[in-house]
Amino acid sequence: MYFVNVIGPLKAIFSCISGFQTNIQLVVSTQSEVCCSKMLEHVLSKLKTELEPLGFELSPFLVGWYNELVSVKLHLDAPSSDCLAICLISSPMMFEASFLPLLFSWFEKEDGQSLEDVLRNLKSKETRKTSLPGLNDPLDWSVFIRVNAALKRLREDNNLLLTETESLALGTARFVPDYVVRPVSRLPLIHVQCAGHVSGLAYYHKACIKVKDLSKEYGCSLHPKYGGWFGFRGVIVFPDIRCPELPRPITRSPLLPGLPPFDTEALQTLITEYRERWRDNRWRDIGVDEQTVCRYSETARSFFNTPPSSRAQWVERLIQMSRCRTCPVLSRSSSPATQDHLTLKHQV
Repeated sequence: MYFVNVIGPLKAIFSCISGFQTNIQLVVSTQSEVCCSKMLEHVLSKLKTELEPLGFELSPFLVGWYNELVSVKLHLDAPSSDCLAICLISSPMMFEASFLPLLFSWFEKEDGQSLEDVLRNLKSKETRKTSLPGLNDPLDWSVFIRVNAALKRLREDNNLLLTETESLALGTARFVPDYVVRPVSRLPLIHVQCAGHVSGLAYYHKACIKVKDLSKEYGCSLHPKYGGWFGFRGVIVFPDIRCPELPRPITRSPLLPGLPPFDTEALQTLITEYRERWRDNRWRDIGVDEQTVCRYSETARSFFNTPPSSRAQWVERLIQMSRCRTCPVLSRSSSPATQDHLTLKHQV
């Protein structure tokens, strides 16, 4: 009787099978990550079409660029350093172009309800989403709704134009709002100033200020066109879209000469005004032409200067005035100049 040694061949066979399975997994993993400049152009074009008319501006960056500037505790979670992300800011026109029309539409549907009731109803419709805003800031809700609506249309519109793999890559995109904090450390989920800097949208200035005999570093961002008249709204992360050849922008500041080194005294003035007297808004004009810069309307300034705990009263007063026949009415098509006369700063 002859015995055939099958152990060795079986080991080889199983080794081949194991290697074959590993190769399959590698191929699937590689195919699930889209690396294509066409995708970047497509995504930016669609999102800008949806969001720019509403007063938002967008600029792409790589997750690795951002992670290089922040501590490990603030890193963005992504499978690769060359994953695509997009920084989102609001320009001065966002308040009238996006926020007020959406705000009025909520109260048209929910006549007679308080702001808290309106936002609670909105929250009940978004149970599947994460990073929901709180019930005390309608502006965060307006941004959240606009961005998620734009992402939804991006996915739907591209289903017929892209491959299945590319469409799946869009499906994993997530919006990280500026207000979200980490569960244990309570640190922000995204350091928006650093994201704005690496994306080229706004220069992040830092300077040491002495407070009670202690020197501490503070930061403030300036947009090359708007100065300080803008707001960070978060980032959109695309974990399955990789853009290793994305050119890194040179971020410029309205402070002369536009690039470092900057005048030490000018930086000290900027940071001090921002830290100690931010409601005066003087820091926003530093470095820009005060005669031509686009600023927030008086109504927008009133809202932003109102503490979050009092904004519900501010909003409800605004809605009440808009319904009054003898009061100035804010329409969806009203320009900031038309709305400047409605100042509620001392009425809340």
